[in-house]
Amino acid sequence: MIMKVSVILTSYNKPDFIDRVLKSMVEQTYSNWELLIMDDGSEQDTIEKIQTYLEDERIHLYSRTVHPAKRLLTVRYATLINEALARITGELICYLTDDTVYHQDRLQKMVDVFQSKPHIDIVYSSQRVVHVDKQLVETMSFVREADKILEHASFQVDHCSVMHRRRLLPLIHEKYGQYWDDEAKHWHHADSVFWMRLNQFAAFYPLRDVLDTTYKTPHSFHHLFSSMPYDLIDGTVIEKEGDYYQIASGNLHRIERCWVNEKNRRAIRVPSLCAMKYEIKDMLAVPNYTVVTADHGKTFYYIEDQKKRRFASKRDVQYFQFHSKEIYTISNERLQMYEDGGMIQVSPVFHPPNRRLFKWKQEVYLLMHYTFCRIDPEVVKRFAFYHQPINLYPSQFTLFQEGKPIMPLYMESLQEFDMSLYQTSGRKHSS
Repeated sequence: MIMKVSVILTSYNKPDFIDRVLKSMVEQTYSNWELLIMDDGSEQDTIEKIQTYLEDERIHLYSRTVHPAKRLLTVRYATLINEALARITGELICYLTDDTVYHQDRLQKMVDVFQSKPHIDIVYSSQRVVHVDKQLVETMSFVREADKILEHASFQVDHCSVMHRRRLLPLIHEKYGQYWDDEAKHWHHADSVFWMRLNQFAAFYPLRDVLDTTYKTPHSFHHLFSSMPYDLIDGTVIEKEGDYYQIASGNLHRIERCWVNEKNRRAIRVPSLCAMKYEIKDMLAVPNYTVVTADHGKTFYYIEDQKKRRFASKRDVQYFQFHSKEIYTISNERLQMYEDGGMIQVSPVFHPPNRRLFKWKQEVYLLMHYTFCRIDPEVVKRFAFYHQPINLYPSQFTLFQEGKPIMPLYMESLQEFDMSLYQTSGRKHSS
């Protein structure tokens, strides 16, 4: 019996790679396959590349769009894969991304295993991982080996290196109510969650051959999100279509260019997905977390939550490591537009400004909304904090509650991954 393979390709704005990905499909030595391209609203240059392959009746394009504010509400590639799984017609299923290339004999070698070993339900192969620079020139590579049967494949096997039988799908759906888990917290490892579900019913059988090559570019998902938390830190300034915006109270507010420069406040680069979920609101006359004076340096204020907090003295300005280059002169009329907030002082009562780094027991914390949040060094670097962490005394640290740590999304999501869900007993199928 010639088994049909359903390949699900998730695509989003990779015009430089999509052509070679599709070429690798049509050049497969095994011909009984269908390709479902699940495109997530790519721009025209990517769609044009895809359309040149649609004359092949085995290739089907499904274009989807989502409102930018809702793009991060689910793991989009998992959402699209679930939709594709409801459409497939093949007995075997595998997955492909728009930065991965199948080797010519990839499908044939995997199908051979299923045809010769009917008790095996899942196979995975070795994979070549290639890092490239902005010019797509290779900078390094390594091979991710497939060398043993895996009872626990999560975080060990790549998205594009697996093929499994369709007969596992109803078992998964019956147990979990869906196929792939597309909860937003699984952005970095939705494949590993699905592997966990597959492992409930079968082990992963290895094929030592390298059967696909995946390319890691500066624009690859994992690179873009390597040091980004799920929520942008309040006060973050980004550039968007030539204008500058600051995150304030969960929204984007445009600010004038004069408030942004390399010496005191830098606009950081963030993946477009991170900014899409924020709605654009009214312009801020003065950005939050800005030190201002209206009397030539006699009195200083900190604009915070669009209120003005007066520094008790110039010494307090220096203690909290605000430098002269960070202080702006504004008119008294503008200053009076802001309601008064609490005073900023070191003593006799410790009233620090928000969005400053502090150090306690070798850990760095960010004070946000009067809560100390431990912050990962990768995030500190990415968000361009200019000052050194300010040492805290025990009496100062205990004044505020400790909040949720600020860490890269992949670290946060890994911590939430419930390893106790690994159960392989009671399998209906097994390798």
